[in-house]
Amino acid sequence: MKVKLILFAALIFLGFILGSHVNNFQPKVAGGEISARELKNALGSKDFTFINVHTPYEGEIAGTDSFIEYDSMKANVSRLPKDKNTPIVLYCLTGRMSTEAVSTLKSMGYTNVRHLTGGMEAWRRARNETLDLSSLPDQVLPKEGFELPVAWGDLGPRLIELGVIDLTKFEKAVQLTEEQRQILTQGSEAKLKIDAASSQFVVDLLWAAGLAQKSTAYTEGPMGTDYKDRVGSFASTGGWSLAKGDAVNYLGKYDLVSLDEAESKLVAEIAKGVYRPCCGNSTWFPDCNHGMAALFAIELMVDAGMTSDEIYENILKLNSFWFSSTYLTTATYFARQGVAWDKIDAKEVLGADFSSGQGAAKIAKEVGQLPYQNTNTGGSCGS
Repeated sequence: MKVKLILFAALIFLGFILGSHVNNFQPKVAGGEISARELKNALGSKDFTFINVHTPYEGEIAGTDSFIEYDSMKANVSRLPKDKNTPIVLYCLTGRMSTEAVSTLKSMGYTNVRHLTGGMEAWRRARNETLDLSSLPDQVLPKEGFELPVAWGDLGPRLIELGVIDLTKFEKAVQLTEEQRQILTQGSEAKLKIDAASSQFVVDLLWAAGLAQKSTAYTEGPMGTDYKDRVGSFASTGGWSLAKGDAVNYLGKYDLVSLDEAESKLVAEIAKGVYRPCCGNSTWFPDCNHGMAALFAIELMVDAGMTSDEIYENILKLNSFWFSSTYLTTATYFARQGVAWDKIDAKEVLGADFSSGQGAAKIAKEVGQLPYQNTNTGGSCGS
């Protein structure tokens, strides 16, 4: 009798242990489900790949690693874990798409796949929050574009007169609207405006002006010191093919805007803090078209008496249209940290951690594929 009691007690104890650890065994069941409560707990010490498979984009759960449409799993095998025993959790809006995706992954040999029961709808019913980043493109790249508080003035006609711009070459290279042709050939008191359609015109005209403008960047910066003997070999100098004759002959020759010593120092200070994602250099080393264009934009705004904060904010607007994919990715990164795009520090975003080629690549790797819109990669160095 005593032996039976001991065995009975042991069985009860074993049952208690197994029951209390049932959730620990569930993740190993291929093709299983995970509830919203279980997922929330699991995300606290995340050790699985978390994939949103819903299409089209209708929001996301914080901690998502990637976005792969439920019916494109096989086509995106390169984005899936190489180890087919890796724990994977899928989710969609209601659970229908993720159920189908689980079956696909199982057929591909993945052994440890689950999906969120009821999807994001169940997650929200459990009083958990989701993120909806679908409005970010309209915030970062509004269709109406941005208007900077500086006018073009007679910049275009002066550049043509000086020979920095050969009008015939420019018109062949850039498809001009009537308004742009007027800005270029007659001048205009219209404010500098950039949107998706005008970004090429804006970068090219500012590039030409940046080339010709007298700047301490060409005497005290890397182009005037370390690379003085190679100054014509950069994309921003040798790459400017729309001048009359050799573009290097125009480098830093003219006072398109007149800056005193204090203003030149301010330009240098700001330029050293402004990067562009096509390379690892700051605008103080304007070795590409976007760098040279941004340099002149800074000079133009310093001449207009704008504050450093205002200048950083407006350079970010230019950069955003010149490198759209980079800044949509950056906006996504901040949104997932709970920071709205209109609340970010433009100076921080334009710094090396986010806007240099290396910094942007690091952020892109952390953010992963943008789920809400396919975008171009943005600008590149050169013409």
